[in-house]
Amino acid sequence: MQLALIRHGIAEDAGPATGYRDEPRRLTEEGIARMQRAAEGIARLEMTPQAILCSPLPRCEQTAHIIGERLEVPVVTQESFRPGARVDDLLAAIAAFPDADCLMVCGHQPDLSMITSELIGGGLVEFRKGSMAVLELHRRAPGGAVLEALHPPKALRALA
Repeated sequence: MQLALIRHGIAEDAGPATGYRDEPRRLTEEGIARMQRAAEGIARLEMTPQAILCSPLPRCEQTAHIIGERLEVPVVTQESFRPGARVDDLLAAIAAFPDADCLMVCGHQPDLSMITSELIGGGLVEFRKGSMAVLELHRRAPGGAVLEALHPPKALRALA
């Protein structure tokens, strides 16, 4: 199975508008525009996910919906993908899609780096806001994947 891990786009700071809380942060206007352009680039990669799984935090849901609308695939919110998600959370969530050839997951840092590291058996992958890592998941277990590509946000936008 092909698995694409995506970090949410540029979000507002935790300030007065969010009550100084992290959870309600939304994408900024720039974050929305950049993710729309990145979604065009992702479409050019001709990936065909059965679904996009995402954290319930607004910035992830917004990112997933931007990509989902462009690719015409459903977005499925996963409570377990809140900040602090682990590889076991991801593996449990994708188990609900046993016949999927491709899934996308939109999440947070440092979770995505740690999950990717565990899936590929080591090494640290940096996820900037809007980045996408593509893994080939041979076994749905730690060490069962190969990192096929890491697309920085600027590269995804350039593909558009």
